[in-house]
Amino acid sequence: MGIISGPGLVSAIMPISYVVLVNCFDYGGNDRNDPKSIRKRWKGALVSNIISIVATAYFLQDYTPSPFREMGFRWDEMAKAISFPFILMNGFYLGQFVMMYIDRTLWHYFDYYEWKMCFRSWAWRRDIIVGPITEELVFRACSTTLMYHVYGYKFTLFWNPVPFAASHFHHIWDDQRKGYSLAHSILQRGFQFVYTYIFGCFATYLQLQTKHAMVPIIAHTICNAQGLPMWLEIANYPKRRDRIALYTAYIAGFAGFGYLLYTQNGMPSP
Repeated sequence: MGIISGPGLVSAIMPISYVVLVNCFDYGGNDRNDPKSIRKRWKGALVSNIISIVATAYFLQDYTPSPFREMGFRWDEMAKAISFPFILMNGFYLGQFVMMYIDRTLWHYFDYYEWKMCFRSWAWRRDIIVGPITEELVFRACSTTLMYHVYGYKFTLFWNPVPFAASHFHHIWDDQRKGYSLAHSILQRGFQFVYTYIFGCFATYLQLQTKHAMVPIIAHTICNAQGLPMWLEIANYPKRRDRIALYTAYIAGFAGFGYLLYTQNGMPSP
């Protein structure tokens, strides 16, 4: 099928339309972290989800008799769809947890009032709940699945994450409204493009391998909660014992992550 085919074009436009709709619903907003702006953006994300799901299901009818199942909307193997990315990603961040233990901040995860404050925060709900769900439904369940059926596995794996990563450049305008220079904003969002592209390839791989929408959603949630690995911070710890423990934990976590991803132990079947 040609590169400018209808379904192929739609699959590429979906991530862009998500960003456009989110910003259109918050047109004139000055701060994306303002609760009013967050609620408006959620409405845009919901509209984008509905349009993307309907469009994907329509075009997938030419490729599969079960378009919604192909997109990953299924209840079977739900336990694996939750446990596999949970173990995978928490293994990846093992060094982070050891770092929090050394810093005596790990207790936050077990404090009722900390969780209560988080759930009351609009920004937290956006970053940890609504954002991962709405983004992964559009970018992976819809865009990735449709693009895979049009262009194949390898093309989708490496090219589908590009619009997802590039969509973060729209934050440049938010940065400038906050007083940052254009050069600073471009540099910051350029770096964000790199690591979101890498995550996009990873999430796309999970979607293609499992065909279960819950898997990339859980992975995205944990990544948003933990951020980038703080490997470079290890050198700032004065005690040699702590540095050795942190380096060991990070390396062990990365190795475990790679092993699970390679062997696919516990991964839900497509």
